[in-house]
Amino acid sequence: MNSASTAGNWRSRLAALLFAGSAVFVWAQPPGAPDPAKKPSRVALVIGNAAYRHVPLPNPVHDATDMAALLKEAGFEVVYRENASLKDMHLALREFGDRLKRESLGLFFFAGHGLQVRGRNYLVPVDADIGREDEVAFSALDLQAVMEKLDTARNHTNVILLDACRDNPFATRFKVANAGLAQIDAPPGTVVAFATAPGSTAADGSGRNGLYTKHLLANLARPGVQIEEAFKQVRAAVRAESRGRQTPWESTSLEGELVFKPAPPPPKRADPPKPAPAAPGKPRSIAIGAAPAFAVGDWWEWRVTNELSGEVRTYKRSVVKTDSEGVTMDNGLVRDHAGNTLKEKIGGKVRTYSPSAMFYFFPMTPGLSWSGTVTEGGDDYSGSNLVTLRVIGEEEIDTALGKLRAIRLERTGEWRNARNGKTGISRWTFWYHGPAKQAVRFERSNTTHDGRLFFKEVQEIMAFGVK
Repeated sequence: MNSASTAGNWRSRLAALLFAGSAVFVWAQPPGAPDPAKKPSRVALVIGNAAYRHVPLPNPVHDATDMAALLKEAGFEVVYRENASLKDMHLALREFGDRLKRESLGLFFFAGHGLQVRGRNYLVPVDADIGREDEVAFSALDLQAVMEKLDTARNHTNVILLDACRDNPFATRFKVANAGLAQIDAPPGTVVAFATAPGSTAADGSGRNGLYTKHLLANLARPGVQIEEAFKQVRAAVRAESRGRQTPWESTSLEGELVFKPAPPPPKRADPPKPAPAAPGKPRSIAIGAAPAFAVGDWWEWRVTNELSGEVRTYKRSVVKTDSEGVTMDNGLVRDHAGNTLKEKIGGKVRTYSPSAMFYFFPMTPGLSWSGTVTEGGDDYSGSNLVTLRVIGEEEIDTALGKLRAIRLERTGEWRNARNGKTGISRWTFWYHGPAKQAVRFERSNTTHDGRLFFKEVQEIMAFGVK
């Protein structure tokens, strides 16, 4: 069999792999692709359908709007449609295909109703009036049409994101044989990521976005994160928030790499003369949002007020070791080099966090956020924490050391104790001060899901000395 025949058969097999649901296809760059050093164009088609006549949906237009904004920020040229008819969807697909070039990265996103019928998968327009199962084929957009448009463009890398695996919107008129999504085995160089496991349906969100898309947006927006890592975080976050009822699922044969938002280049540093050491407890000439550079001998003294009992205590911590594994304090606490806790002792028992406890990420640009699941384990505890972390902005705050300029962050953690099944919510507001290499004030509380407040305290810096 010659190479042209092999490529043709491969494309035919790929076009037959249809599905309806939340999923992602990524084709890795094959041999003979353009030089990766040359920046390719990025083109996206984004559609959000919500205003259905029979079963309207609350989230898809918001999902599409937010995804379009994210993609524009990531350098995509976006073709956008909302509440599209079948004709509108076909015309938008044509425009999308016309803009794709051989060197383009192509992306298709759809949020709305989707159906799986007789092994084929369809995206439902808002004007669909389907009374019989056999009418779906000419009343909805066959996913194969999208696949064929991408094949015609012959570009090397494509992503398809579908949040379309809700219940059949025409269930009162006809039944479909299979609910949810059809399982797909990823072809070579491909990853297929579903919002939920095959045969299951995905939930709408209780807020602005659908459950899956909410976490997809948060993780694709993280600078420097490869798409596979983003999917891992999305899967963990969706599973935690749905209490295990929805588990995103992937089939992958991906060989290349794909990052939506590249990490910012490290700042160019000259070799300025070393400044004189700062007096303990006095801010140095360092940017408020500068990432920490911990050194052995750095120390901090704190005052902690228990707002439930009124008890006040003080303590001091110092750095005793820094290496490739992290930063170790004099009490055995281990942090990563951004200041996030990796290991600590609670009540004399060791507890570890993976990937970390997640309190800081850099750059601290107002409006940026991080969302993901932190796994906690130890001798007497095992659980998970769905963390949402947001950068609010710079403020002047009061501390035991006096007034300081700092960057405010807000952190919410939905935790679950795997050993006893108890759940709750922790809330933190804290202010990061670059010259101190960490936050200088914390306000934190912890509440069980039955509403019992069992922890509330304020921690503030009293003095510090850093190198």
